[in-house]
Amino acid sequence: MSLRSAAASTVRRIRGRLAARRVRGPRTEEVAPQREDEQQSASVVLTVRELIRTGKAGEAVSTGYALRQDPATRQLGDLVLGLCRRSTSTSPLAWRDLAEVTRPALVALAADDWFVPAYQHAPEQAARVLREVLAQDLHLGWTGTQLLLVARAAFQAQDWDAVREVCAAATSGRATRVAASRRHELAELVRWMPGGDYRQPVPALEADARIGVMNYLAPGPGSRNVGDWIQTLASIGHLVRHRNLTYVGTDPDLVGLVTDLADGVREERRLPDSPTATVQLVEVQRDGMPLQELPNPTWVPTFGWYLHPVTAQDYLFPFADAVRPIFISFHVNKPDMLTPEAVAYLRRYGPVGCRDWQTVALLRALDVPAFFSGCMTTTVDTVVPPGDPAARTETAYIDFPGGPADAEVVEQSITGLRSLSFADNLRLARDWVQDYATRYRAVRTSRLHANLPSRSVGCEVEFVPKNRSDVRFGGLIDIDDDAFEAIRHGILDKLDAVLRLVLAGEDEDRVYARWREVCAADVARAERVLDAREADLPATAPVPPQAEGAQHVVVVDLGPGEAPHLPGLLGALAGRVPPGTAVVVSGEETLRLGDLPDVGLPVTLVNRQTVPLDRLEPRPDGAAVRELLLAHAVLGVGGPGRVLVLPAGVLLPDDLRPLLEHDLDGRPVAAPREPRGSRRLAVGLVRSLSSRQGDDAAGALDLLVAGSRRIDVLGAPFDPVVLVADPALLRAAGAEEVVPLMLRYGATFREALNIVLGDRWTLLPESWATMPHLQTPQPDAQLLTYRVGARPWSRLTTPGRDEWRAQQRG
Repeated sequence: MSLRSAAASTVRRIRGRLAARRVRGPRTEEVAPQREDEQQSASVVLTVRELIRTGKAGEAVSTGYALRQDPATRQLGDLVLGLCRRSTSTSPLAWRDLAEVTRPALVALAADDWFVPAYQHAPEQAARVLREVLAQDLHLGWTGTQLLLVARAAFQAQDWDAVREVCAAATSGRATRVAASRRHELAELVRWMPGGDYRQPVPALEADARIGVMNYLAPGPGSRNVGDWIQTLASIGHLVRHRNLTYVGTDPDLVGLVTDLADGVREERRLPDSPTATVQLVEVQRDGMPLQELPNPTWVPTFGWYLHPVTAQDYLFPFADAVRPIFISFHVNKPDMLTPEAVAYLRRYGPVGCRDWQTVALLRALDVPAFFSGCMTTTVDTVVPPGDPAARTETAYIDFPGGPADAEVVEQSITGLRSLSFADNLRLARDWVQDYATRYRAVRTSRLHANLPSRSVGCEVEFVPKNRSDVRFGGLIDIDDDAFEAIRHGILDKLDAVLRLVLAGEDEDRVYARWREVCAADVARAERVLDAREADLPATAPVPPQAEGAQHVVVVDLGPGEAPHLPGLLGALAGRVPPGTAVVVSGEETLRLGDLPDVGLPVTLVNRQTVPLDRLEPRPDGAAVRELLLAHAVLGVGGPGRVLVLPAGVLLPDDLRPLLEHDLDGRPVAAPREPRGSRRLAVGLVRSLSSRQGDDAAGALDLLVAGSRRIDVLGAPFDPVVLVADPALLRAAGAEEVVPLMLRYGATFREALNIVLGDRWTLLPESWATMPHLQTPQPDAQLLTYRVGARPWSRLTTPGRDEWRAQQRG
């Protein structure tokens, strides 16, 4: 039996049993369902999860809508839709469905899928329902992953009693579906709670300065990448190269290791004229620093990959008040972390030395002073000097996709690192780099933090990343020896300049003034570099005019398989638009005007036969053809009125005049906000397009730099599935760049239009652009679109199906 058939069969069984029960008498919502019905509901949830996992979200959504049609299974339907939205839509849209689920037994079936958004959007409700679930022991069947995600959601909301009880279910053995690794993570989470080990105040010892040493424990997922501790090892080198220091700390093992590293500093890196000082070594956690109670001040060289969230949306940043960050080799991987408070924090303690040019571009777009510093691991040779070249004969393969069949490939991610002590992880990192320095002549790797540290200690490196256009690599890929040395000595010199002031006991203002002074030239250079980098857009054939002389134009985006439904749509449009409106049909389908009914509206076709695609360079193919045809259809309209873009699969209201007359607030377009959860920031859209450039790493960086300059990087992108546009304002906003962006970078129409317009758009209410696959229609919904998910002409259940069929019949 197929997954689709299994889901439908289960729905029928549940309906039948509940209908029979209603004959015997009503059951109130407060009465717990019978065990058999709980099992049936669990079966539905399992089936839906499998549908989502296997890419059949349309069938999963259809199951939810089918269940909602019966009051007896309505809450199960809401639960199913919420599960689907968690994988396809934004968190608020998912919670809109999940908030309707109030029965603890049903909530328990969803575990983290219910509680993570619940604690984000309605923490009091989440806390109340979780206590009911716990009281009924409904959580004991959860997997370790589910327990962990629910516990982290409660942790973020500071529901401490719930965290303790959820974690205790696993650590006591009452919950039996918990792997040892998850049990360890749950036990670690308890240590991050108030009163836990990781929240204990770090005493201020007698010392001239307190320096943070970066570790990677966290209430969220901790690191298991040796490369992280290699970064910390390299950062310690900037401290221990100062000769005249004595180290103290609460961890004797860490103090002993740092003292050993000081004894092994390569001679030419030692700084004989540094201050004589006692330094307290303070263990700080990259992803948990705001929760630590640290001596004030603790100076922290701040480098690496930021930031792992506690849950899907919640980041622990900015740091604790006691922290004095020195931002160097800093990479923003999760732009969601850049809240207004975070941006203000970076401005306060900037300039920010960035590991890659992509982070420089992002921060400069937010008016944060920033520059390219490169990676901390280029300096690891300070504490692990290169060995005798004659003894280095082997070749290392570190997460390498190719090589000799008999080569041993070493993985740099090791789960066991999460349970080792900080000092032991640093020793492992030192031994790891020591092997590069003494055993290996060559290194073949896909890992950035195998590439740079091995090169630092003299290896010949072949760096073959999975994606050369990865946002982490700008300025670190394809660099020659001079560029590598510039990175290494730039970091060495800047940290020397400020650390000697910290060690001498200078006050905060003096230290940061010096930091701004030594970084000023690099900040100015970064601005020149960014100003000089422009996306190289090729010339393109002019967009041919469409529907000349019309007052308004409706552009119909005709997708694959939608041509049979076009005549019905044209007939429906005829009675819903004002006089003088024309229609432009865009799509790859081979149509002739003679094949379409005369509905009293002038119709123009935009397809391969009417648009000279063969004159475009590079010549488009595949899905790009339809996207380019749509761009030509929309951008070629030059009438005095409005352009309205609609998909061919659409349920129209009785009158489209209000939509055509929607107030654009002086902007070129109105469109709905992007409802997909994976696309909630405009910078994410640009980064996604940039990362698709594959081997063209330079082009990817050019695109990201230019795109970051144009858009509101932390604003929401729009989705032109439904679009109202003013043609004159669209041309004035530079719409002629849309097609070149699509040709040069493979952008979709949506991506290119967002990049060109930036924040010059206004919001079209959801009521005019509801996609039932991504959002449950609200009572005020005027227009439904079926571009993705179940179509109303299919046998799957979807809102508006009967009305759409009536619309087709006219």
